[in-house]
Amino acid sequence: MSRLAAVGDRRPMSTTTSPRTRRALAAGSGFVALNAFAGGVALATGVIDLGPVVTDRLPSHSPVLAGLALVLVVGAPMAVAARRAATGHPRWAGTAVFAGACLVAWIAVQLVVIRTFSWLQPVMAAAGVAVLLAGLRGIRKR
Repeated sequence: MSRLAAVGDRRPMSTTTSPRTRRALAAGSGFVALNAFAGGVALATGVIDLGPVVTDRLPSHSPVLAGLALVLVVGAPMAVAARRAATGHPRWAGTAVFAGACLVAWIAVQLVVIRTFSWLQPVMAAAGVAVLLAGLRGIRKR
């Protein structure tokens, strides 16, 4: 299906989804993106110290690489999802599905790699599922 809702209609298909849904998605994914960027920088600069046991479990034993990965795998997709949802970009919903899936996958891999549990992991996994479901809802409404 084309980006237009009907022949002669110049509105993007994203207008069929509630602006409130897109605003909530933009705020939520923006919040997650900011936290991922801050966490990535804090890991890379040593502001957050994971301790020797967890650091030894990281690939290459490098919190710098872990911080960079957090920014690239979680922060960037969430930032793009926030921007696209806020502007009503025609592909906002698909971007949200991708960003939510990236966050859920990040948490799953994190649990396997560092083998340590934090209260923040289920909270962020739930945020990832919420972003993913909002994107699926947007796709379904198209």
